[in-house]
Amino acid sequence: MATWITHMRIAEHFMQKNPNLNNPAFLVGNIGPDCGVPNDDWTLFIPDTKITHWWSSDGAYIDTEDFKERYLTNPDVRYPFYWGYYFHLLADIEWSKLYEVKKIEPVYADGLKADKDFIWIIKKDWYGQDHLFLQRNPDFIFYSMFSKIHDFDNTYFDVYPKNAFIDRVRYITDFYLSANENPDREFPFLSKAEMDDFVKNTICVIEDVTRSKRIIHEQLEFKHARDNG
Repeated sequence: MATWITHMRIAEHFMQKNPNLNNPAFLVGNIGPDCGVPNDDWTLFIPDTKITHWWSSDGAYIDTEDFKERYLTNPDVRYPFYWGYYFHLLADIEWSKLYEVKKIEPVYADGLKADKDFIWIIKKDWYGQDHLFLQRNPDFIFYSMFSKIHDFDNTYFDVYPKNAFIDRVRYITDFYLSANENPDREFPFLSKAEMDDFVKNTICVIEDVTRSKRIIHEQLEFKHARDNG
């Protein structure tokens, strides 16, 4: 699935375009599906990844339509978080498509065939690109908002523990603040251009799928008018 900074880069675009989404709830929602509590080696999560990522009952696909029907039809105070959660699911679908293409490349295919744990070597490039992006962008939303979130109780889903979201916010913050990346090393598994193109293309997909410029504005404005009416 897409990296955390990738999700935040997508989130920042919509936060800049829509002031109703420019808040911590929307930003945390964009990493929400990754907030299951992991076991020691991060191979299992509670709730299970198929639950947090809204897989269909047959496990065949991420059921974004079901999520939308459940959480994006009746606006309330939790609405920005749910929009962020929805965007995460849409972005992960696009990342899965990218990964299917990359797996055909010899540098991926040969490594994955030889070593079942080769994915962790691949991910060094994925997250290495995250670190480089942060090093190049000191004003990014990760620094200006995400890393400054200190409290965030779960009032959104019964399947998550109360502290699931703030615990993952703290983990992600420590993960990215605790290391830097060498900008001169090679990135054989994912280039900067590929990462940038993914972010740009996924933003276009989300805008197309959700018609977000109109729908989000109208639904959040409706909530605001109702709350003040």
